[in-house]
Amino acid sequence: MNAPVPRPLYVDLDRTLVAGDVSLESFLRFARSGIVPALLLCLWLLRGRAFAKTMVARRVAFDPAALPYRPEVVDLIRVARAEGRRVILASGSHRHHVGRVARHLGLFHAVAGTTHRRNLTGHAKLEWISGDACGAFDYIGDSRADRPIWKASRTALTVGHHPGGGNVHRVAHAGQSPWRATVRALRPHQWAKNALIGVPLATAGLWGDPALLSRTALAFILFSLAASGVYLLNDLLDIDADRAHHTKHRRPIASGALSIPRAIAIATVLLAVPPLVAWQTLGPGFAIVQVGYLALTTAYSMRLKQVMALDAIVLACLYTLRIFAGAIAIAVPVSSWLLTFAIFFFLSLAYLKRYTELAGAVSPDRLLSGRGYVGADIEIVMVSGVAAGMVSILVLALFINGSAPEYANGTPELLWGLCLILLYWQSRVWMMARRGQVSGDPIAFAITDPRSLVLGGLAAAIVVLAQRVHLAI
Repeated sequence: MNAPVPRPLYVDLDRTLVAGDVSLESFLRFARSGIVPALLLCLWLLRGRAFAKTMVARRVAFDPAALPYRPEVVDLIRVARAEGRRVILASGSHRHHVGRVARHLGLFHAVAGTTHRRNLTGHAKLEWISGDACGAFDYIGDSRADRPIWKASRTALTVGHHPGGGNVHRVAHAGQSPWRATVRALRPHQWAKNALIGVPLATAGLWGDPALLSRTALAFILFSLAASGVYLLNDLLDIDADRAHHTKHRRPIASGALSIPRAIAIATVLLAVPPLVAWQTLGPGFAIVQVGYLALTTAYSMRLKQVMALDAIVLACLYTLRIFAGAIAIAVPVSSWLLTFAIFFFLSLAYLKRYTELAGAVSPDRLLSGRGYVGADIEIVMVSGVAAGMVSILVLALFINGSAPEYANGTPELLWGLCLILLYWQSRVWMMARRGQVSGDPIAFAITDPRSLVLGGLAAAIVVLAQRVHLAI
């Protein structure tokens, strides 16, 4: 008597074998290359998802080794192969992409995917599997679209959506909850940067006015929410670069903890709603500045961050725009001294950020991932950053020497202490960066470094005393 043939195992790709979505990521890779490709993608989608997937697959390549594979599913496949079962990778992604993944892993006996004629999802996938299996089969998937396939399979397995009932068994968890992943992707710890909106309130000596304080607080909230929308957009466009980074690969979108459709929906709301609220509450001027900020930061995310030197200048402008927005929110004239100081100070920090990234470059001739620099640029970047920092201190000194009217009732000479504090902090942070003790965003470093916090508090105290206390010096 012949032994029964082991049931084949059919494995879904998107959000099952890998935590990400190969098809949607390919759409993003194609759309981010320019306005024309984005419009083409919209036209292709009007002709059907199968057609769009085919057209994009012909034009977009990806590295299958960089995908976030689920180890539980890979282990399940290895066990099935050891039992002598056929294992087939069947996915709604295009067959070309599915084949690349299968060849990389070397664990599948066959593959099936979307072609220009058929989008292999839901009932279409079930029809193909039924014809291929010629009998009972097992299936592992993740979404509501897999319900008819689970219903027809002998053993139904899931890593994500669970329709209920005893037929479907969870073999792996989809990871952290979508809400927790969303909060992480919004990066609320980065909202501290938007405290720059309060700088005009403080420098003008109006921090005791409750009405202006509430307007500044509202401006901070609206800017922070919009900034989180930009972070989501940036992470959507930077999936490949983040996965290649030694720490950024753990970001929710790059790791697959946050799905692309959810990220797009949240980003759309956060980019659209705050300017509308700002128009009604803080006035058209603030809303226009915020829209300009969002437009510039979007351009930075899509293209400008890849342009050597220009990326640092744009970053400095984005920080300075926060200060300008704060002045608009409380209707006070913005100081040209303050804006000039901010431009050079934040240009220094932007170069510091690039310096820390270049310090980890493997080769002097290797292009920094997603940036316009090579490792050999590191010395020029350091010199430019240090020089910009020193110029910012010089601008501050010239402002103090001019005795601004905002400090006429106080003691502007006390502001010379700010120059000493900045000289020390700038020198210290660059030396620490040179030693490899500063990594990532220098603003994030400053708000977590105890000595920087002490210096910041001392600087704030000097500003208050210079405004409020009159000393005979």
